[in-house]
Amino acid sequence: MTSSHLSHPAGPDHGRRTARTGPLAAALLAAVLGLTTVVLTAPHVASAAPGTPAAPADQADQVAPAPGAGEVVVDEHFTGPGLPAGWAAVEGSWKVENGRLVGASANWNQQTRITFGRHLTDFRIEATARFESVVDAARWAALGLDVPASGAPPWSIATMRSGTTAANGLEFARRTPADTWDVTDTALAPSAAGTGRDVRIAVEVHGTAARWSFDGREVMRTTRLARSADGGQALLVNGATVSFDDLKVTALAPGAFLRQPGAPVTVLAHRGASSAAPENTLLSDEVARRAGADWIENDVQPSKDGVPYVLHDDTVDRTTNGTGRIRDLTAAQLDALDAGSRFAPATAGARVPSLAAQLDDLRTRGGSLLLEIKGPHTRAEVARIVQDVRDHGMSGRVLVQSFEVDALRFTRELAPELPLGLLRSTLDADPVAVARDLGLAAYNPADAALAARPEVVAALHAAGVAVNVWTVDEPARWKALDAAGVDGIITNRPAELAGWTAARQ
Repeated sequence: MTSSHLSHPAGPDHGRRTARTGPLAAALLAAVLGLTTVVLTAPHVASAAPGTPAAPADQADQVAPAPGAGEVVVDEHFTGPGLPAGWAAVEGSWKVENGRLVGASANWNQQTRITFGRHLTDFRIEATARFESVVDAARWAALGLDVPASGAPPWSIATMRSGTTAANGLEFARRTPADTWDVTDTALAPSAAGTGRDVRIAVEVHGTAARWSFDGREVMRTTRLARSADGGQALLVNGATVSFDDLKVTALAPGAFLRQPGAPVTVLAHRGASSAAPENTLLSDEVARRAGADWIENDVQPSKDGVPYVLHDDTVDRTTNGTGRIRDLTAAQLDALDAGSRFAPATAGARVPSLAAQLDDLRTRGGSLLLEIKGPHTRAEVARIVQDVRDHGMSGRVLVQSFEVDALRFTRELAPELPLGLLRSTLDADPVAVARDLGLAAYNPADAALAARPEVVAALHAAGVAVNVWTVDEPARWKALDAAGVDGIITNRPAELAGWTAARQ
């Protein structure tokens, strides 16, 4: 299968920008080939800085049961005379006034914040926000997505400037332990928030992945949200007075892959950006990431000595300067191969990555992995794949797919936390029954197969199963699949598909 920034550090203005409407893949490849470093703070578990206030004892000692999917964890309309119970004002001014929560920050250097809620891996946070006054159009309000009860850094937030139509009007950002900014993603909103106007803002979070919505329209995604072991939710204000109302936090089912109303299709880069870089290499992954792909799809098979490697074919002949079956070559032999020179002279020296190397690359540089277990695997071989995923802390960012039902059953037995997708060249008579039997999160058919029975999309969606179609490179089919309501499209042309989807929003 197959931005305008001020010179002072007034807010989360600084960091690498990733847009779904990036340059075309060929230009991206040229940029990547000249890459020396990638500035991005890796997500990791971190605690509050030494000397910061601890959470209250009753909060720290109490272990509440995990909420069920769809359960409203916080539902606050600020009708009382004071701050809601359990909300902790950390910095700046917070008060309830005229049925709204009002936060005030005196200047660009004050990160006014109030913490609440509890740690959730999968949730949606939404609120109505209104800028009452601002120091300048670059000031912002934010939904805190992972913030310690103490309010001390590190924390992860989704920001909205009053000047939302600037290139960095909306951002996913992290305040690091060193009290600096790491901005991973920026976008402009479809309209200006300005002052005196209510806007409905929402972020849906699934582990390290998140989707930003502005007035009911999805405007940005990230797969690089830094998470902690215990951070809850918060509201933040910088250089402005902002009022909030109708705030809600809803627990969600883990690994929600269904496309939300009004959202674009998910872009899944087939073997990385395989039309612009040597397939199944870290270079191809980097081009796909910069192109705006939501997920990177790659294949995994074991070496002779049992090490999982990223390769599609049974042999290394087509894509490298070597010969032989991957299962007959040791890890050392695979490491010595050139996987780039056959694609282009400029990419000579690219290597066949081990799964561990690919997971490490995704963890540190960003991205989620649609991982195909290629061909028949024993239970022990699947167990080694699961071990690599867990060892790299990537369980929340990997969806395992395969044509091999046994491989999926082994994965489900060994790692029930990993979502599963079934690849099909032809449709099953009853895809929903198959999905239920295997416990699938996604049913991933060939384009031609789905074209014959597009009605199965609605049936699978009704059963809570996503549909990702492979491998589609033509805009006419993108349009048809988009209209059919599929959740994702696996493509060799992620830059073009990302740009196509963005242009249709």
